[in-house]
Amino acid sequence: MNKPVKTTFKIVTAIAAIIIVAVVVVIYRDHNPAGSSMFPKCVFFTMTGYKCPGCGTQRALHYLLNGEFRESFRQNPMFHVGMAYVVAYYVSKSPLVYPKYPKIADALSSAAVCIMWLVGIIAYWILRNV
Repeated sequence: MNKPVKTTFKIVTAIAAIIIVAVVVVIYRDHNPAGSSMFPKCVFFTMTGYKCPGCGTQRALHYLLNGEFRESFRQNPMFHVGMAYVVAYYVSKSPLVYPKYPKIADALSSAAVCIMWLVGIIAYWILRNV
């Protein structure tokens, strides 16, 4: 692939991703997953009756997009912790931050942090079902 074709492909891919995200945001903003059959249900909860770490994420996203922060957090606090981490990670990798503070991005992607996330998710999974 030559350079102009690669660049065009990247631009088209970025535009397609932006359009898809925009459509998803509008759908989740306008439709509450709790009262709509168009959203997927949690297979784990359906089969076991126990909540998985992701249960409530769709509702949390709906409430967040509608400015209902307290209700959003109540639906799934781990969603908010995870989103804060994702934002921090991508900001730390940005061209404005990474050259000055590369250790932040390295720390956020370290094995220790990955293990911490794994333990935290498992603990959250257990505690929300007790």
